[in-house]
Amino acid sequence: MYGKFLVEGDKLVRELLQSSFKVDAIFKLKDWNADFEGKNADVFEVSEDELRKISTHESPNRVVAVAEIPDYKSQISTSKLEEGLYVVCDNLNDPGNAGAIIRTADWFGVKKVFFSEDSVDIYNPKVVNAAKGSLFRLECISVKLESLFESNRHLKVYGAFMEGGNIYKIKLEKSAFILIGNEANGIRGELLPFIQHKIAIPSFGGAESLNAAVAAGILMSEFKRNQ
Repeated sequence: MYGKFLVEGDKLVRELLQSSFKVDAIFKLKDWNADFEGKNADVFEVSEDELRKISTHESPNRVVAVAEIPDYKSQISTSKLEEGLYVVCDNLNDPGNAGAIIRTADWFGVKKVFFSEDSVDIYNPKVVNAAKGSLFRLECISVKLESLFESNRHLKVYGAFMEGGNIYKIKLEKSAFILIGNEANGIRGELLPFIQHKIAIPSFGGAESLNAAVAAGILMSEFKRNQ
């Protein structure tokens, strides 16, 4: 509603200050210091009790910042995406999974991660924490997936399914969307017409399924290995 989000803790706030994100305010304990140059943020010294009231954590780590949510959505709506690898999450509900996918995408050099509009809020404090600073290095964008795929027909869509083709035996494009579905229900039927390749990670044991973030990481790794 206000276009702001919280960043909590020493390490994350330091990474925020090194990023291009606009920082509105910093609430810190007396002994916490950092380089605020170029950020034009309002800095407030608070007590531990006051910091606890601001934070979503029971034991906040010395500092909380208020940052502005960047407007990536308007940027991608006016032009086609460049060639490259992109991760797309359909109705992903778990903030831990969302944060882990963002962090893993950062590891593999994926520059944009898209979330359907009914997915978890990208700037939920639990997502921000789970992403471990990667949120400040990637463009994470909430969009209508049908519109995203429709306007980027030059990129193949690989959808993760239990019954898909073996990821280790399929020729993978260098430029593509990797589509990850909901943790319980998979990919929505409305997106099936946009999917050119159904892919799966074969099981070698007895587990019923893979965690969404783990599956996304394995798929990203395999796409990068094929490049």
